[in-house]
Amino acid sequence: MIKVHGLSLSNHSSMIKFALKEKKIDFEWLETLPYSMSKDESILEKSAIGAVPIIEYQGEYISETLAIFSFLEKTFPDIKLFSEDPLEFAKTIEIINICQFYIELQARNFYPFIFFGGKKPEGNIDVIKDKIDMGLKSLERKASLNPYMINNFSYADIYASFSIFTTIPVCKQIYDWDILQDFKKVNDSLNVINSRDIAKSVYDEVSKAMENLNNTA
Repeated sequence: MIKVHGLSLSNHSSMIKFALKEKKIDFEWLETLPYSMSKDESILEKSAIGAVPIIEYQGEYISETLAIFSFLEKTFPDIKLFSEDPLEFAKTIEIINICQFYIELQARNFYPFIFFGGKKPEGNIDVIKDKIDMGLKSLERKASLNPYMINNFSYADIYASFSIFTTIPVCKQIYDWDILQDFKKVNDSLNVINSRDIAKSVYDEVSKAMENLNNTA
C-alpha cells in the first residue's frame, strides 16, 4: 500500500490526497511536518528539499507533486487523470505549470504571513500582483473551462483547485483583490471541480486541520 507523508494543511498534500481518492487507490496517511517546520533531517533523505507531500512505495520515496502524479498514472492506470491523447496531455501539463509558476509560486511569498502569523513581506508586492494577474489571464486564455480545465476531469483540475484555493486569501488580504470576481470563467470552472464529492471531502479535512491549528495557537 502507498504511504503518504503529508501535512493536512498543505495544499500540495491535499492535491495528492484528491488524486488518490479519485483514482480509488488505497493509501495510508502519515501526518508529517516539512523540514522547514520540524527540522527533522531524516525527511531530507526522502524529499528533495524536505517538503511534503512524499509518497512511499515498495521502499522508495517520491517527492514533488507532478512527479507523484506521473507515478500514480503509470502505476495505477485503471482510472486515468492524464489523457492518452498527446495534445491533451501536453495541455494538462501546460495548465499545471501556469498554476504552479505564475499563480501559486507568486502567492507563496505571503503564505507565512497569511496562514502562520509571520512577518508581512514588504518588497516586490506590486510585481507579485502583476504576475498573479498575468497567470490568471493566461489560465483563462489557455484552459478550456468547459467546464473543466482541459475537457475531461484531470490532474489539471486538481492542481488548479488547490493552487488557487491558497491564492484567494493572499490576494484578498494583501491587495483587497477578489480574484474570483475578476476571473469569473475560472471561478465557474472551480465551482464544478470543487462540487465533486471527493473534492468536498478533501476540503473538509483541510478545514478540520485549520480548526485544530487555530485551537492550539
